[in-house]
This record gives sequence, structure tokens and C-alpha cells, in this order.
Amino acid sequence: MDDKRKGIKLGFILIFVTSFIYLALKLNIFEKESITKMLIFGRKTGKFGIFFILLSGILMVFFVPLSWFSPIAALCFGLKGWIYVTLAAHIAAVSSFFMARMFKDDITKAIIKIYNRKKRKITLDQLSYQIEKYGVSYIFFLRSMPFIPYTLASYVSGLTSVKIKDYILGTFLGLTPNQIINSFFYVNAINIAKDPGKAIIAGLTKGFYALAIFCWQRKSKYNIKD
Repeated sequence: MDDKRKGIKLGFILIFVTSFIYLALKLNIFEKESITKMLIFGRKTGKFGIFFILLSGILMVFFVPLSWFSPIAALCFGLKGWIYVTLAAHIAAVSSFFMARMFKDDITKAIIKIYNRKKRKITLDQLSYQIEKYGVSYIFFLRSMPFIPYTLASYVSGLTSVKIKDYILGTFLGLTPNQIINSFFYVNAINIAKDPGKAIIAGLTKGFYALAIFCWQRKSKYNIKD
């Protein structure tokens, strides 16, 4: 039984690594322009909405930034773009979470290296502790704040003991308002020549939201003090 599990684990890791190498080298997934062209090209397909959600979700699992998909979704789907980005982001969040749970030892080693590549405001141990202590409320905080990359937070969460229902609820509550505001902003920015007034309102809305989030982060009990 152990040999079978090891075989499945090894096979999954090989598929994951091979897919990553292919996407990185052949499709240049870490080039924003390449991602944009790929998704725009997909508009020619009959079920573009499903294509966008699945491809975006897969790419986010491989650490392609969530923020890249919001303007593309606004361009392709208009004000409904937030729905597609939110669904894709949830696919990525749940997939990353369960991968971390299933392959904890291997994922832990990789996440430690990725997390410590740059100096962060909070250590990995502190982040894990906060997630386990506060559960859904801290996941909500994480999804609302930009200080930890989206996919990195997903993998770290999977390495903790946080409940899956708390993780999904916190992700939904923190992610959805942000994406709605992003869609409103990008759609009106694209159409600024047609309606400058709406574009200004959208810009002010996004600015106010960003300021509110910044102030909350500064005052929040979740903020780790130096």
C-alpha cells in the first residue's frame, strides 16, 4: 500500500513539475503580455468563459499573480469580469490548499524556499500561527491585504491546521469585494474616453478602498509589530 501511495505521489510530482516547466518555457506564463495574448486568443473559442476560468485557475496554482487577470477579465467580460476571476481564484485556492495537505513534506520544503527569497513583514512561522489561531477571520484579512501573494498564502494555509470550510469562507469574503471593485475600475478605465465622469468615480472608489485596507492593516490586531 505504501509503495502504491509513493508511486501515486511520485507520478503527481512529475506531472506537476513537467507542467510547470512546459508552461514557463513554452508559454512564458511569467510574462504578463504572454498571458494576455493567450487569454485574448481564447476568445475565439466557443466556451470562452469556461476556458478563462480553468486556464486562469491553473496558472494561479503555478504562482502567476492574481492581479494580472483582473484587467483581462474586465476587457473580455465587462462588469461581469469579477465573477470569472473570483471563480478562477477559488479553483486555484482550493487546489493549492489540498496539494499542500496531500504532499505536506515536499510542499513545505518548497514554500520555505519561496517565502524566504525576499524579506517580508511577517515570518513564515508567524503567518502560520496567525492562520491557525484566528482561522476564517485571518484568511479574510490575508485575502484583503496585498502583503502576501495570493497563491503563496494558499499553500501556506494548506500546511496549517485551519479548517477547509473556514479557509474557503475567508477566501470568498476577502476576495469578492476586491474583485468587484477591480472590475468596476478597469471597465471604466477602458472606457474613459466615452464617460470620463464614471472613470473618475471608479478611480476614487478604488482609491478609497485601497486607503481603507491600508488603514485597517495598520490598526488591525492581526498586524505583526516589529
